[in-house]
Amino acid sequence: MTRKPPHIVVEVRNPSSFSGRGSIIVLELADEDAARKVAQQIARETGRSVTVRGEDMAVIDVIPAVKSH
Repeated sequence: MTRKPPHIVVEVRNPSSFSGRGSIIVLELADEDAARKVAQQIARETGRSVTVRGEDMAVIDVIPAVKSH
């Protein structure tokens, strides 16, 4: 029996978009290290906080928003 790898969820929230109704982007990855790298890149590129969650939706890591000057 082949087991599927667990999904790691990368979640980006933007509470001020769409007239204050908010938006969420979710990516599912199978590798936790790859998910962290993607989350760091998204935080750098978007200036948003990014949350990495396990398959059970427990928080694995939170990458803070990067402020540019």
